[in-house]
Amino acid sequence: MINSIFSNSFKKSIGIFCLLFFIGGVAFAGDKSGNNADTDLSKKISVVADSLVSDPRENNAEFIGNVKVVQGETTITSDRLKIYFSKKTADTSGADEGSLEKIIATGNVKIKFDNRVAVSEKAVYITMDKILILTGPNASISDKDNSISGEKITLYRNEGKIKVEGGLKNRVKAVILPGNAGLN
Repeated sequence: MINSIFSNSFKKSIGIFCLLFFIGGVAFAGDKSGNNADTDLSKKISVVADSLVSDPRENNAEFIGNVKVVQGETTITSDRLKIYFSKKTADTSGADEGSLEKIIATGNVKIKFDNRVAVSEKAVYITMDKILILTGPNASISDKDNSISGEKITLYRNEGKIKVEGGLKNRVKAVILPGNAGLN
């Protein structure tokens, strides 16, 4: 009986996880304007990690150890990747049960998306607002010719804008090739 409960709970969690990625529009995919024009919902999502801890009661699942997530042209690698999904309550207006709320990647985070590479110690993606927040002493986003770094980088995908903040030890640094549109 314990085995069947665990198996059903585990299967439900994995199913919910995969479904959430599709419903959420895949956290880091999409074009620069925030429209998911490049996201094909039929593309499979591949997740590889050393272990998975799923807690449906707390509405989260965490992949731990050498995590790699791939969907289409988007790749996320990190030491850990935790997803949070909503649970519909009387107080929740407009949020569907099981919809993806947030993804947090920690430890040696590297995200390849939109011909860019983001590197940080921690990355938080808030799906509803399409905001990516990179933090750590050497957080950076670069493309072929341009780069920007700071201790906190906030990429507002819907608005196409970026905010970079320095810290106590590191100031904001940017390298921009003249004639290019930049990182936005």
